Amino acid sequence: MLKPGDTIGLICCSNGKRSSERQLIERLVVCLEQEFQLQVRLATTIYQKNSTIFSGTAQERGKALMALYNDPEIKMIFDLSGGEVANEVLPYLDYTSIKYAKKPFVGYSDLTVMLNAIYAQTDGVGYNFQLLTILEGQKQKEQFRKAFIDEQPLFFLRYEWLTPPVSFSKPVIGGNIRCFLKLAGTPYCPNAAGRVLLLEARGGKIEQMAAYFAQLEQIGILEACSAILLGQFTTIEAENQTEELKKISLKLLKTSPFCCFKNESNWSFFRLFTFSNRDTGNFFLICPTKRKRILSAFLKSFCF
Repeated sequence: MLKPGDTIGLICCSNGKRSSERQLIERLVVCLEQEFQLQVRLATTIYQKNSTIFSGTAQERGKALMALYNDPEIKMIFDLSGGEVANEVLPYLDYTSIKYAKKPFVGYSDLTVMLNAIYAQTDGVGYNFQLLTILEGQKQKEQFRKAFIDEQPLFFLRYEWLTPPVSFSKPVIGGNIRCFLKLAGTPYCPNAAGRVLLLEARGGKIEQMAAYFAQLEQIGILEACSAILLGQFTTIEAENQTEELKKISLKLLKTSPFCCFKNESNWSFFRLFTFSNRDTGNFFLICPTKRKRILSAFLKSFCF
């Protein structure tokens, strides 16, 4: 994907970074330039403006993102933000230009809406990953290099089936469950038919998850998808509510014929998934038929 000398773009389409985080962003740029020999171009919408959480108006953020897509020197776009407001940007993007630019978009959390919208509108590839994690240690830097520069398989995800195991190869959609549901009823929600639906969440106890799953059922997503992969539910696991989450998933099987599996709780699901067009032949979720076996190397996942 990337090689030394390539240029990447950095942006915040969701909540802008605080001015107090400026040194953190500067450290990230130095790390990318000195340790990975990448050139870095910062969008005009990185930091919060006018005493708000916004790095610009929705139109300004959309314009800044399109400037990165339209810059022929930029090979990949990394969004450093998270929060609440990424979906404001969606109407201000030129999806035809994005499709022909063929640049992967990388982000996580609230950027679930961007990843899925771009996939829905363009079949474009995206990665569910937060670039700032490379500042947390050498292990994260090595994993970033393997995934984005060397394009090597990382390691395999262990999981357990909650339903009878099956074998299939399908594209992956979804991400943060709350943010994914922002797309419901919009033209930016991807077609779930035959897809694997990844669901994860940082916040939210079991009552919030029950409401989210009910909405997924009511809008037909669960009936359409082939399988659900339950990723990391941080608050659920901290509150010892994982078994309740599994029960909610299995209860829905009575009305929606999907299969369901979950990563093992001692393996943190390190937010790197690929959304890809099936025609590429890469980056699909491959599920062996034996329980607690590995996923294919095409499923790129990290572990902390």
